[in-house]
Amino acid sequence: MKKHVLKYGLSFMLLLMATAMMAQFRVSGNVKDEAGEPLVGASIVVRGTTIGTLSDVEGKYALDVPGKSATLTISFVGYAGQDKAVNVSNTTLDVVLLEGSARLDEVVVTGLASNIKRSNVGTSVTRLTSADLTGNSTPTTLDGAMSGKLAGANIVSNSGAPGGGISVKFRGISTITGASEPLYVVDGIIVNNSQFNTGAGTGSFNGATGAISGSQDQATNRISDINPSDIESIDVLKGPAASAVYGTRANAGVIIITTKRGKAGKTTIKLSQDVGAATALNLLKSENWTEAKIRAYGGYYGESNVDAAIAQFKAANGQTWDYDKLFFGETGSIYNTNVNISGGNDKTRFFVSGGYNDEKGIVKNTGYKRYSARVNLDHRVNDWIDVKLSSAYYNAYSSRGFLGNDNNGVSLGYTIAYIPNFLDITPKTDANGKVTYPNWPGTGQNPFEVRDRMKNEEFTNRFLNSGEVNFNLLRGESSNLKFSIKGGVDYVNSQPRIYAPEDVAYQVGRPNPGASRFANNIANFQYIQSFLTYGWKISSVEMTTQVGLLRNVQKTDESYIQGDGLLPKQTNPTTALLQRTGSFQSKAIDVATDVSQDFNWEDKVIGRVGVRFDKSSLNGDNTKSYAFPRASLAINVANFDFMKDGIFTQLKPRVAFGRSGGVAPYGSIYTLLTGVNYGGKLGSVAPTVNGNGGIEPETAQELEFGLDFGFWKNRITTEVTYYNKTVFDLLFSYPLSTSTGVTSIARFPIGDISNKGIEIGVTANIVKSKNLNWSTTLQYWNNKSKMERLIVPEQFASVGFGEFGRVRLKEGASPTLWYGRLSDTEKGPVSFGKDAQPKYQMSWSNSLHFAKNFDFGMVWHTSQGAFNSSLTRELKDEGGTTFDWTENVKDQNSPRIFGNPGYSTLNYLFDASYIRMREISLYYTIPNIGKSTNNVISSIRIGISGQNLITISDYLKNGYDPEASNFGNQPLGANVDLAPFPSSKRVFGHISFEF
Repeated sequence: MKKHVLKYGLSFMLLLMATAMMAQFRVSGNVKDEAGEPLVGASIVVRGTTIGTLSDVEGKYALDVPGKSATLTISFVGYAGQDKAVNVSNTTLDVVLLEGSARLDEVVVTGLASNIKRSNVGTSVTRLTSADLTGNSTPTTLDGAMSGKLAGANIVSNSGAPGGGISVKFRGISTITGASEPLYVVDGIIVNNSQFNTGAGTGSFNGATGAISGSQDQATNRISDINPSDIESIDVLKGPAASAVYGTRANAGVIIITTKRGKAGKTTIKLSQDVGAATALNLLKSENWTEAKIRAYGGYYGESNVDAAIAQFKAANGQTWDYDKLFFGETGSIYNTNVNISGGNDKTRFFVSGGYNDEKGIVKNTGYKRYSARVNLDHRVNDWIDVKLSSAYYNAYSSRGFLGNDNNGVSLGYTIAYIPNFLDITPKTDANGKVTYPNWPGTGQNPFEVRDRMKNEEFTNRFLNSGEVNFNLLRGESSNLKFSIKGGVDYVNSQPRIYAPEDVAYQVGRPNPGASRFANNIANFQYIQSFLTYGWKISSVEMTTQVGLLRNVQKTDESYIQGDGLLPKQTNPTTALLQRTGSFQSKAIDVATDVSQDFNWEDKVIGRVGVRFDKSSLNGDNTKSYAFPRASLAINVANFDFMKDGIFTQLKPRVAFGRSGGVAPYGSIYTLLTGVNYGGKLGSVAPTVNGNGGIEPETAQELEFGLDFGFWKNRITTEVTYYNKTVFDLLFSYPLSTSTGVTSIARFPIGDISNKGIEIGVTANIVKSKNLNWSTTLQYWNNKSKMERLIVPEQFASVGFGEFGRVRLKEGASPTLWYGRLSDTEKGPVSFGKDAQPKYQMSWSNSLHFAKNFDFGMVWHTSQGAFNSSLTRELKDEGGTTFDWTENVKDQNSPRIFGNPGYSTLNYLFDASYIRMREISLYYTIPNIGKSTNNVISSIRIGISGQNLITISDYLKNGYDPEASNFGNQPLGANVDLAPFPSSKRVFGHISFEF
């Protein structure tokens, strides 16, 4: 009996599917613009389904539509989309699309397996297109290209070195320890954005220790590997209301990157060449020395004999050397070449690209090179199956020099802070061409020798591959069923190398001179998801139900070998007299189940609800599921009949709620024994810090309210968003009584923190005529953070850099307020009321198309109210090399000098407010080039651009860049300016061809 039921049940289901498949009709037509020109690659989709096609080179299309009637959505980038009804009696549909002044019809990525029109989104989702990223100028890195363009973001530079070093934080503080960077997703898979330690800044390279990790060596972000020219768009989910769909790793927000894909039609070849130059954004001035200043100073660093210093001053006979300019005054050349080929037909589309970037630094012997190659393929096997493949390879090389707080005594920024400008330590070349480096009585190491002879390099190979298969299982008139599976692998192999010859000054005095360190860092991220999506209708309400399974595996393997005692010319650490090794491996596995339900009533009322259940091996109980719910509601009031003739062309109140997670760093669960050697025998030492076997993820909860509205056919649009985000159970070190035998628990939930803010964006198409089209966007955003709950004494919850400026967690106060020492009699902790977070930020973007063939772009950005701890200024005060030393310091015993009586941290907290012209560009498209070249070349565009050409800030007297932040990737104590690699301003010439 059961067999018959199963047999006939399956037969009945197959019959229903076959009937649904048979009930269909074909619609055809063409898509053109207002001038009657065909739009190649316009999207025609059956609304509420994934069934669709693209227009061909003549603007023509043909599409099989299930059922007896349907609504088609026709869209094209830069044009206002249209919805058109079709049925079995009306199978020809020609469409004319009008240029859109707003981007409301573009589809943004907000979920794991579904997209939605911007006009229907219930959360604040910011999209940056390829034009936003690379339309004005050539960005240093992908993350740097976002600076000043994202409301709700605080983006600072950890290092100005070629290859970047950027910190991105959304909507305030999302954790207080560990990584605070957003999750990056490329073509649907989670990718690696780690900063691998090179060893240059751990203190280990001088022979002291063998540390494997560190955060002071200004490493590059791995997202810098991605070629910005390959990016089609970036969708930013800034808070849990939007990012909850990514569950346990989404507390800090999510950046979803979509790469370019081929379009049906004529095969096109695009070739672009950029040539540019980089110079220092700012150089610090140093006042000249006098005999009186030398006597007040007391000689110079490392020498107490004032008379000897004065003798050297007189011997210089008034000649001075500007060491800031000598080290940071180089002009770095920049070459950027990109070529891509794209095209296809209605079944197969392709995009193939290659890129080469070569950037020299403003410090001699520094630079960054990147080779990239990408192949994206889309293939429709038949009406029921389609496949997407994405494959990219990146090969990168960086030479970042020795700057910042490297703890090795060779940092250029440290050293030149103490060099008096009357002392000549420049390299000397004798008659035989031999170069020598004069010693000086400061650190004992000539910084020119560090620059010229020591190496800090990194070689990277990266493979990023992903694929997606969609099965349209059921295509009916009022319902459809799709199964999709998506997965990929991100494999990174980074090989840092550091080398100090045996005869450089700081090595000569060591027992085993000459040091070399080779590291091998591997990260292997694997991601897979499968979703079942069912689209159905209840009357005029379109419903979409999704159920999905996900698995994310992240593995790292870091190791190094360091050799001390090298023979001349030897660089391989295995040839050294003494060798030390270290390694670290980690593996984290997350699995999740996601369920969601969307509904859309005629684009008037749109709602989404869902919940994700996550398990992670980084939790104490890796079998326990944690729920991350989400919900949103948007009402397009302007789409109701009673608003059709009103002044609003868009009026959408929206509300959203979501919870997301943040897992503890790897190893927090365990209490680790330390290996030791007792008389040649291996042993273990009892730990002083306990793990937490019951650790649970941090949880962020956000309630978001918004209002989007537009006037005059959306010539003016505005988005206003208010959010209230709270992060619960923040993980931090928990102090224990010494009687327990240990000092603390490594990670323990100690309290909650809140972030509240407003984001406003206004876009206006001010002028729209045949000869002039001017669009402008003004954005404003702020964030206020507060420690809502704290269960440990505040003296234990302190993060920072000695007495140079610390942050302390204090209930009721901002977690980013600076604390420190006010004077010798009041050593602290004292709150100065100065916050590392900006009070507010604003940006102003302009795009003008004029005189038919000219395009002008400009982006301004301001950050107001943030305070930096400038140890660059503190070092130069100690060295007597600041521009106002005589006025503000007067002598080496001044209270401005660290360690002296009366010293105050407040002396080195400076307002880092600024106004900056981030980008400016002018392009000209040569007209009628196709006719003059027999259509061999269809377009030639030439232009010039600049980045960071103007910066207005009082901070520039005390530091190289108000955005500098050596420890930017830290959530707290980040805004420390400590002799970093200075930032650059850049100018470019551009030319591009399209064939």
